[in-house]
Amino acid sequence: MSNFSRYYLQQMGITLWQCHKPEQFPHLASQAEKKPLPKHCQILIIANDKLTPHNQFIKQILRTLQLELNQSHIITEDELKYYYQTPKWIWTIGCKQSNLAAKQQLSSPHLDVLLHSAQAKKQLWQQIVSYMQ
Repeated sequence: MSNFSRYYLQQMGITLWQCHKPEQFPHLASQAEKKPLPKHCQILIIANDKLTPHNQFIKQILRTLQLELNQSHIITEDELKYYYQTPKWIWTIGCKQSNLAAKQQLSSPHLDVLLHSAQAKKQLWQQIVSYMQ
């Protein structure tokens, strides 16, 4: 919550409470507790485990999409629940497709499979080409 919002609520006489163990109350999670994506984020890369952002294959795919590495944001599938914004692109790697409704969504198997499977690369390329037309 921004300082302005806190001040505004304080001026209205509303007491703010902070939960010290939010994991015990997952049903109470609200959008107010979530955070926006970084301003530079044009593509959100979601993986089942933490990826190295400087992976050469990821850089090549981003270059194909006419994006730079600094326009990407890489998170794990578990971290997705902490964000509420939807970027222009979402690329899921080795996990289920995101519930976020991005304009362009790519889905591929785990990076290890993708790097060693011509068929997996072909399917990813076909997805990219479908958005470039």
